[in-house]
Amino acid sequence: MPLPGFVASCPYCYTDIDLRKASFRCLGRPAAGKQPCIKVVDSARERYFGDLNEYYPAFTPLTPSMLREVRRAECPKCFGPTGVRLCPQCHSRLPDGFSSDSPLFGLVGARSSGKTVMLAVLMRELATNGPIGRRFKHVITVYGAGEENGQAAKLKNLLDQMESTSGQLPPQTQQAAGEKTTPVVFEWKIPRDGIAKAALGDYKSTVFSFYDTAGEDLAVDERALSMTYLLATDGIILLLDPFSFPGNAGRSKALDDQRVETSPENVLHAITEVLRQNERVKRNRKIKQPVAVVISKIDAFWEEVPQNNPIRHPSSKLPYFDEEEAKSMHDHIASLVSHWGGDGLLTMLDTNYANYRFFGLSALGSEPNYSTQRIDERGIIPHRVGEPLLWLMAERGFIPRQG
Repeated sequence: MPLPGFVASCPYCYTDIDLRKASFRCLGRPAAGKQPCIKVVDSARERYFGDLNEYYPAFTPLTPSMLREVRRAECPKCFGPTGVRLCPQCHSRLPDGFSSDSPLFGLVGARSSGKTVMLAVLMRELATNGPIGRRFKHVITVYGAGEENGQAAKLKNLLDQMESTSGQLPPQTQQAAGEKTTPVVFEWKIPRDGIAKAALGDYKSTVFSFYDTAGEDLAVDERALSMTYLLATDGIILLLDPFSFPGNAGRSKALDDQRVETSPENVLHAITEVLRQNERVKRNRKIKQPVAVVISKIDAFWEEVPQNNPIRHPSSKLPYFDEEEAKSMHDHIASLVSHWGGDGLLTMLDTNYANYRFFGLSALGSEPNYSTQRIDERGIIPHRVGEPLLWLMAERGFIPRQG
């Protein structure tokens, strides 16, 4: 039976794996006198992600460890050593810092709420030389940007497209229809010093994963229930389009086929139904999983928000999460939601969730030209895009918080 301290959900396929029984991939470097292994299409990679690239063989050691994570093994065919750990299910390479406390985060929302654009910009913000990396002086690495069928590579291409002279917005995310693509996986490393460095190593790290799903997959409970990755998440970023609230009906400049068709309450209901399938949520109890409720495109409402309102303040540059500022942001966004006719959403959140927080952000910084599907000529000027993630990381105690 797997012990809780060794079990983690794969950041790629979201199935639980016992890290004492991880699989490995041969490096193609045989022991002396042995025939080298050859590369072939990995059936697990093909099945999960449609990956037809050839790899050296994957294998699971016959005698797994019982008391610790296994990080090195010997190929049973060529007897060459390897330290390339794989998920036993999907055969994705596990980052070096992946462990049982590595979190998985879900990014969900209705069609046209801006998930893909937000995730693409967030990926840029999290780069080692990006604002968040510089703010905390930490090293953040994105995995999979070189995989042509992976979500990270697609987001990088979309970001390049938006930042090019054309400034083209990405198309709507299509429904999954059973097709799987590799999620966006990050590794965040924090250097240690002093006694902690001597006792625990040069740095501590965590691996976290995002999966972006089409909004239509949440519009119907049957589809939402099929998204098993939500059950594996340790936190959720729920993205809501402000124009989907009753008080803002007809105010959006978006074309008819670019507007949100699903109400915030319906999206939240679908997510809640999925999370309540999790056996850890008892009947008549609130869901404990933290949920960052994000109002996107907040820049479209600047005329309603005074200059001294925290919603308009840029992200802090201090190397910690400002709890007092975040609570003030929460209260001001909740007030806006109520003003827009979202009292039903507020009631649903209070009834079903023990830990949620409101955020307001703009991935682009200003409204695009919806008729041409191009961003503002000033380029991408994101506003508070990283705050929901930083809150989730602070909730886990990975980054410091004050206030």
